[in-house]
Amino acid sequence: MDLISFDPRDQTVSRSRRLGIAAAQSYRDQHGHLDVPADYTDPTGYTLGTFITTMRDAAKAGRLEADWTAELDALGMIWDKHDAAWRARLAAAADYLRTHGHLAAPATTPVGAWLAEQRHHATKNTLDTARADALTTLAPDWRLPHGADWHRKYHLLRTHLADGADPAALTRGTLLRGVKIGSWLHRQLATWPALHPGQQHLLTALGLTPDTNPLTPARRARRSFEQTVQLLELFLHREGRAPAARETIRVDGDTVKIGAWLAKARTKHRDGQLPEAHARLVATLFDGDWTTEGAVPAAVA
Repeated sequence: MDLISFDPRDQTVSRSRRLGIAAAQSYRDQHGHLDVPADYTDPTGYTLGTFITTMRDAAKAGRLEADWTAELDALGMIWDKHDAAWRARLAAAADYLRTHGHLAAPATTPVGAWLAEQRHHATKNTLDTARADALTTLAPDWRLPHGADWHRKYHLLRTHLADGADPAALTRGTLLRGVKIGSWLHRQLATWPALHPGQQHLLTALGLTPDTNPLTPARRARRSFEQTVQLLELFLHREGRAPAARETIRVDGDTVKIGAWLAKARTKHRDGQLPEAHARLVATLFDGDWTTEGAVPAAVA
């Protein structure tokens, strides 16, 4: 069919046009698009696939009249099948982004494999600029500069916090969808200087830096001398003897090196560095000289 010789008064051309446009509209109404297979024949026997291919070839060659183009455009004509396929995959990537919050889809999935291909083209500078811009508009970090696994975990944490979770509630044992996100965050903050500036920027945007690290254990208030004397008294009561240098006592989930503490107190006393009031407190717990290793608790004297 040579469209250059089309004459609007030609009844054969006019009938062909009406049939083609009607078949195209019927297909679009049924399927929601005009991505028609090249060999498609509609239920009436009309070879719509051939018609669409002919229209596409004519437009590419500059031989399709403007009014034909306008009518087909109104139906959503796909003039470039390759570009349409690319746009369809871009739409699938957008759906994945809405669901997961990132484009670090596993390469074993269709959308992940397609994204990996686009990243490969971008690395080789063979990705069309318009397509690269479309992907960047969709997600600025679509190229996953810090690795797919890092981006997946980062966005998992970002979504968790965006949903209203309190950063202060994070612990090293925090699990999100089976991922040990607390341990992951601890590694990022513990190796902060080694992170890429882009990674630091992303974490800082979440309010997570070494200075604001929610995983840092709260420092316990320093135990006073008098409080430790009470723990020593508890040990003496339980064991009926003075603690050896390496012995400990566990109280309220806290392990105290009570033997080392007593040894240090003895040394300070012998060197004249232990306040007299402190020395008297310890002395009341023993019968005789408390500074010797064989000192006997007053309760069992």
